Formats: sequence, structure tokens, C-alpha cells
Amino acid sequence: MQEYIEGHACLEEAQGDIVAAVIFDYEHHDVIEELHTIQHAYQDVINTTSHVHQGEWCLETVFCTGEAARIRQLVYQIRDFDAVGRVKLMLLQRFRNRSATDLFAGP
Repeated sequence: MQEYIEGHACLEEAQGDIVAAVIFDYEHHDVIEELHTIQHAYQDVINTTSHVHQGEWCLETVFCTGEAARIRQLVYQIRDFDAVGRVKLMLLQRFRNRSATDLFAGP
């Protein structure tokens, strides 16, 4: 529970550009089309996703870079689905005076 509180509190406090991983599990058939719709709506901050199956359940990791407020909205939308079990957040890096695209541009 402490990890959950710290992760989401950190996102609440984040401002500007951030790098984050959003990890969640869900029942595939109950929510897959809606999740795809959400992911397409947030493609401006989603860099890539990783997805594995275990029976009817899926585990997905969404890697994001961009404005903290926009990523926060994405996390809230994912959390709102009844078929989503757990949502974990890892704020990988906060940075100042650099845009998210600068991090991937090289030295």
C-alpha cells in the first residue's frame, strides 16, 4: 500500500515533462477495445507498450514521456475501468530545462 501511495503521490506532485511507466493488469475480453481507444487518444505521450497474456488476464506496461498532467489523465482513465485490477506507476525520471524528446536525441 505504501508503494501505491508514494507512486501516485509522486505523479500528483509532478509538473512539466516526465518519463514514466504505467503497469496494469486486466481481463482481456472485458476491456480490450476501450483500452485501445484510450491508448490511441494518448499516443502523444505513449512511446511504446509491452503486453503479455496469462489465460484471460493480461499484463501491460505503457512507457510514457511528456507533460505530467497529460500522463496523469492517462493513469486516471486506466484506473477507471472495472476490468483493470491493479495499476502501478513508476516515475522514472523528472528533468528540468529539457524536453522529453531531448532525452532520446543523444549527447
